[in-house]
Amino acid sequence: MKIKLVLTVVLFAIGVLTAEAQYRAPRSNSGNSLSDRIYFGGGGGFSGGNQYVNVAVSPLIGYKFTEQFSGGLQITYQYVKFLEATASNYGGGPFLRYNFTQKFFGYTQYEYLNYLPLGSTNSSENRYHFNSWFVGIGYSEPLGDRAAFNIMALYNLMHKDGRSPYQSPLQFRVGFAVGLF
Repeated sequence: MKIKLVLTVVLFAIGVLTAEAQYRAPRSNSGNSLSDRIYFGGGGGFSGGNQYVNVAVSPLIGYKFTEQFSGGLQITYQYVKFLEATASNYGGGPFLRYNFTQKFFGYTQYEYLNYLPLGSTNSSENRYHFNSWFVGIGYSEPLGDRAAFNIMALYNLMHKDGRSPYQSPLQFRVGFAVGLF
């Protein structure tokens, strides 16, 4: 039931943003060289308290197939500490992005994550492998001619309560991209 609701909302948003995109003037700085088509970026995060620390970095590299459509690869590393337990989680996967307008985009990413649940001993037999498929929308705020700040709201279609490394299927991400425009 949750998945149907999220897909309905995402499809509705895509329809509205696509209608808006039809009225947008095309960009004039579309280059054909490889350096004009490749962009770099990523995100990171930090949260913590008296007994908890979570630090994450997620660099990415993307390739613009067209001015609206791009794809690439993102890798993820997380360091988590709770009380005396620590874990290093890692993974990544491919992503696709479609720009409906200069500021709004659709996004999907498959992610593989190898993680250690807190409280487990740090050995290879206690690590879990988890696959996620995120879909959602994002907002991009340009920072000059070739950089942008991005915010995304994503839903994990493969979320499983109690077995997922993410506490909720709904994930919010922020990050930067350079060379995106």
